[in-house]
Amino acid sequence: MDSITTPEIRVNAASFRSNPPNPQRTLSALRELGYDSYSAIADLIDNSIDAGAERVAISIIEHDGDIVVEIADNGNGMDEARLDEALRLGSDTSRVENDLGKFGMGLVTASISMSKRVEVFSKMNGGTGFYGGFDLEMIEEVNEFRKWVQPVDEISNGKLFDDWSTMIRLSKTDRINNRRPSEFANVLRKRLGQVFRKFLKAGTKISVNGKAVEPLDPLMLADKGTSLVFDEPIEVEGGTIHLRVVDLPDYGQHGNRDMGIIPQNSGFYIMRNNREIEEAKTFDFYKKHPDFSHFRAEVEFDGSLDSVLHTDVKKMSINPPKSVLDKILSITSGMIKESGRQGRKRANANKGSIDHSLAEGNIKRRSQLIPKPKALLETRERKGIKGTHESKDGQKPRSPHVSDLKTPAGLRVEFNEADYGEGPFYSVRQDGKTVFVTYNREHPFWREIVEHANEPKVVATLDYLVFGLANAELLVPEQAAIVKANVNATLVGLLV
Repeated sequence: MDSITTPEIRVNAASFRSNPPNPQRTLSALRELGYDSYSAIADLIDNSIDAGAERVAISIIEHDGDIVVEIADNGNGMDEARLDEALRLGSDTSRVENDLGKFGMGLVTASISMSKRVEVFSKMNGGTGFYGGFDLEMIEEVNEFRKWVQPVDEISNGKLFDDWSTMIRLSKTDRINNRRPSEFANVLRKRLGQVFRKFLKAGTKISVNGKAVEPLDPLMLADKGTSLVFDEPIEVEGGTIHLRVVDLPDYGQHGNRDMGIIPQNSGFYIMRNNREIEEAKTFDFYKKHPDFSHFRAEVEFDGSLDSVLHTDVKKMSINPPKSVLDKILSITSGMIKESGRQGRKRANANKGSIDHSLAEGNIKRRSQLIPKPKALLETRERKGIKGTHESKDGQKPRSPHVSDLKTPAGLRVEFNEADYGEGPFYSVRQDGKTVFVTYNREHPFWREIVEHANEPKVVATLDYLVFGLANAELLVPEQAAIVKANVNATLVGLLV
């Protein structure tokens, strides 16, 4: 049979039936969406801002071994019907294109990503306060979607709503990133400062454990040394995005690190409705390398482009079509190359002769203790067999083992520097009794050496380590490529 033709069968209306999801399995799956605790709290703050809040306060405390997170705001609040709807998955609340929310799932999905019990207290101006929530352990026990919504009594009403209109309390936090409240709060404060920087600059007040969140601009536009290279709207498929490109100032090696001007922070920062949803994305336009540390860009769009740019449900990433990426690349490719050229120029200015004499001298003095490659061995004649070792029982001679390579033959090492582009951190070659180890000055790890060039013991320690790797490469050449590739991948992974 070459093909299968499916017959057209008319569905009888009486055969339709309800098909609700399994509550326990559904909620378990939703807990695995990929939120971290910081992005989950940011997602909940989106609801506060959409409700018109001018002040948002986050509290993170430890209570009886549990980390309890509370988020309070002075927004519009909710009546009974709105609270009931907000506690549903995929709530059917009215939304507009400039809302930070997208699918009406943020309150539930963000909350359960870190906690098992969710409680919401809310009150509209002049109305009655309401208390609602759900508990995953209860839902798991009965395997049924259950929540509660009830009025708040007058005594509690006064205590709860004097300063705030809505408060969310998350407890049974079994999936929180850091169970040290003070450390968690410090990291959260910085994350929120960057994510909501434009709202903070516009007057929105956010605090974490009583301390104000300050706006943090990765483009450093307020810095007089920042060069604004491009700042224009761009027409793309389905609408308009705004592209802003900067080249950050140079504060020297230590200053740049203190300011966060490092490879992993380079790239495009994606803003949806004035709220950051993704940071330092390269779109594979270039590889993160110290040369590009000063390149930053910002792509802004509103919710009307969600379907074009494929914004995910967590509002944490986008996946633009090729046509959009091609347009962004056509504008920024020259700017990226120029930023890289300036980065190499700065790196070349820092290149100098590093003193390796401490390690070179010690290695030479202790050469008798160091295993040596065959070409460095002193060969000797024993019982007519040259350059080999004969076993005591007269059997076939064997090749020298690493443990045998402790002859008093001279051994010298010289450390040099060269430019190999994206090559490995070092290369090694052997010439007679001298081992030449050459560092790649264009490798990201080279800058770690440059920063400590005036500390001989630090440089010597690294020289010893690299010489050990290089010498092992000469001893066991058949495995050298694998070891070298893994060492290089590890160094790059740690630094970029």
